[in-house]
Amino acid sequence: MSESAENRFAGQLARPPWFYRQWMLAGNPAFFFDRLVKDYGDFVHYRGLFHFYLVNHPELVKRVLQETHKSFDKRSVIYDRFRHAFGDGLVVAEGEKWKRQRKLMQPMFVPGAVKQYLDMMICAATQMTVRWEQRCHQGVVFNVAEEMNHITLEIAGRAMFHDGFNDAAERIGRWTETINHYSAKPPLPIVRSPWFPSRTNRRLKTALQEMHAFLREMIDKRRSQYGEQDLLTILMETKHEESGEPMTDTEVMEEVLGMIIGGHETSSSALTWIWYELHRHPAVQQRLWEEIDSVVGKRELTLADMPKLRYTRMVIEETLRLHPPFWFENRNVVEDVELGGVRLPKGSVVLFSRYSLHRHHNFWKQPEEFKPERFDPANEENTRSSCAHVPFGGGPRVCIGINFAMMELIAISAVVSQRFRVVVDASDRHEIAAHLTLTPRYGVRIKLESR
Repeated sequence: MSESAENRFAGQLARPPWFYRQWMLAGNPAFFFDRLVKDYGDFVHYRGLFHFYLVNHPELVKRVLQETHKSFDKRSVIYDRFRHAFGDGLVVAEGEKWKRQRKLMQPMFVPGAVKQYLDMMICAATQMTVRWEQRCHQGVVFNVAEEMNHITLEIAGRAMFHDGFNDAAERIGRWTETINHYSAKPPLPIVRSPWFPSRTNRRLKTALQEMHAFLREMIDKRRSQYGEQDLLTILMETKHEESGEPMTDTEVMEEVLGMIIGGHETSSSALTWIWYELHRHPAVQQRLWEEIDSVVGKRELTLADMPKLRYTRMVIEETLRLHPPFWFENRNVVEDVELGGVRLPKGSVVLFSRYSLHRHHNFWKQPEEFKPERFDPANEENTRSSCAHVPFGGGPRVCIGINFAMMELIAISAVVSQRFRVVVDASDRHEIAAHLTLTPRYGVRIKLESR
């Protein structure tokens, strides 16, 4: 999409005083970056314990995302922390390693390939709603964030290992929580080093040892079985086009770890926010129900229904705008580069906050309002810069799991909405927490009403 003149960055680089409000970084970094944008504009050079350039304009964001592997890469101090947790899988790999792995894995996640997982997703969602029936009748109040975490982890397990995580689900949940907690820590000097004897570092070391042992066991088990068609099997059997060699066991484990951690956590967060927003906007919820009733009715959701659930998809896209699960992005400057009329030196960190970008008043009408209609293809707001809305990233490193994630979000939203009205309870404590993902700090306490 070509950008009009009014969508071009015409601002200047601002430099706040040293250590400006740095205390906010330890509390809620999304609010900290948002404060920087409000006080200093769309291009900020921050200097403190951690130096970075903050961009909050679609044109600058687009440059950073599209020129990844050319002027920018993921060899930043923040991604180094991820790398220590995830290994050198697709999420953090660079150069030829990234190109080779992306080319190898891309066919697994094209729309035609992920369709095979829809029935499994619908089954998992249906089983969850059956368990919820008793809670509904008894008026039980519960944390829907925990339920969404459970179902997305279950779906990740079934997709990856065919028969799911089974008795390992609780342990995997604990491991992923530890890895996410570690990855979300700010990259402060000394403390960020893996050798530093902090409680977080010790917990991560133990979690990684246990999870790697589990994954090795699953790989060995799969080699003794034939005929199971799951992502683990596909990863183990797929061969590099140039060499004809399969991935090493270490490479398989790194990719599995990245998919489990990155996939289920982000989907869980998005689903939790969907129920929160639907409760707050009854008219939106009513329109979503009408679409689901018209397209699906009381029968089971099918693949043919998915493209017809257009408004449901708009609700999801608007939720991802206001509550982007993976809320920030960052890159390392490979060589001195010009950005926004300023020369950034090699080794600088450039980052942006989706939380702020998706609320930019110059690119969204009433940006704080929840309005799914803004994502209607016929809506004039869709003439905005494409990089004003990047929940799955963009450029060559756009999220490889975007098709799987959108199908999962639509399926679960539809299956639950067929049966229940989700009501946020008066006991709910609403506060946003910006860790690795953007989540409600205390979850969302709900009760159910039958439809």
